[in-house]
Amino acid sequence: MPDAREHQQQRPTGPTRRAVGLGALGAAATTGLAACGQGGGSGDGPVRLRFTWWGSDTRHQYTQEIIDAFNAENPDVVVEPEFTEWSGYWDRLATTVAANDAPDVMQMDAAYLRSYADRGALLDLSQQEGLDTGDIEDTDLALGESEGGLYGIVQGVVPLAVVTNADLLEQAGVPLPDDSAWTWEEYAAAGLAVTEAGLPNVYGIQTEGVQGPPMENWARQRGESLFTDSGDVGLSPDTLAEFWEYQLQLAETGAGTPVTLTIERNSATASLEQSGTATNTVAFAPWWSTQLTALTNASGQRLVLLRPPAQTAGGNPGLYYKASMYWSVSARSRNPEAAVRFVNYLATSDTAADLMLTERGIPASARIRERITPNLAETDQAAVAYVESIADVVEEAPPIPPAGGNSSGEILTRIGADVLFERQEPAAAAQAYVDELQGQIDSA
Repeated sequence: MPDAREHQQQRPTGPTRRAVGLGALGAAATTGLAACGQGGGSGDGPVRLRFTWWGSDTRHQYTQEIIDAFNAENPDVVVEPEFTEWSGYWDRLATTVAANDAPDVMQMDAAYLRSYADRGALLDLSQQEGLDTGDIEDTDLALGESEGGLYGIVQGVVPLAVVTNADLLEQAGVPLPDDSAWTWEEYAAAGLAVTEAGLPNVYGIQTEGVQGPPMENWARQRGESLFTDSGDVGLSPDTLAEFWEYQLQLAETGAGTPVTLTIERNSATASLEQSGTATNTVAFAPWWSTQLTALTNASGQRLVLLRPPAQTAGGNPGLYYKASMYWSVSARSRNPEAAVRFVNYLATSDTAADLMLTERGIPASARIRERITPNLAETDQAAVAYVESIADVVEEAPPIPPAGGNSSGEILTRIGADVLFERQEPAAAAQAYVDELQGQIDSA
């Protein structure tokens, strides 16, 4: 699954939904005059904006349609597309930012937002006019904040879920669990029952240990988060060791997949189509809820979304609405007004909504979510329904990663593999993980 994050300091009061003016606009534009390669109007022609994003061919195609529609509706602006796959996106963006040649508008991820914002690379959108964020809940809008400024407009939200193969459960004679009350002990028991049913090459649970979201969910149920508001590591070694011990127990008892399969199916090296869920070889696995459609298409079986198990029956499932992605504007854009206008179009226009649907996450805008739901596939409607069904238990989102914090996934994958293969004890490995991650933050 793609990645995403107690004694915490008080979260600063964030910007209100209504823009407070154009105070920073002139300064940003003046700064942008030194930028290389930024689009600018000639006085007698349209303003040119560079727009970059990552994604699949499908995303590229409909995003170009959105650009074409915006250009037609705004003849004074020409948006020029730049896109790539996730694997090369961040290296390319870092290079352009360092060279003062950043695109005007960029698709941004939670793992990098704070790093770019805190180094002054992104425009504070709370200081700009022309943004219509009234349909986005304050808690969702706050997902794009850092140090009291608003540096990304959240496009979509997505919570974690346990994607469950209802067809495999039926074949194994295992009832669908009550996800409002099940515990981690019951999760393991259900997984073991599936494995012991003897279906060919089928295990109950996808053993974890090398991916961030399941570990962070475990931590949140214990009142911890990966990072604190002050930008330090907030995860305790004891909690991480406990998580790894549970995963090892799943593998050792047979309730979960063998560790070799866990490593092989890690999303850092394997595609969604190669996962245990997509190949119908596991009944339970954690995924972001919006991946249900892709998983169902690959699986061909009936998949349903369940809440993660809790520590106690009816206890805290540790859920929050994660920002699927953001729209950000370069602080060096020569045309911040036009860039903000385009961001507003991406986030709030009916045209963009009808083309995007849920491909970039469940829309954060309640109005847009209501508009597009009747036009969604059955699985996408199920993802929307899941988002709304957990509204009574979701909590405030954790702090976004600080500079250096985006290395957390790579460190977890490497050290987690050592734990699963029993090259390190969980307690020592957990301390090593926390120390290394904090070191990366301190040196950033």
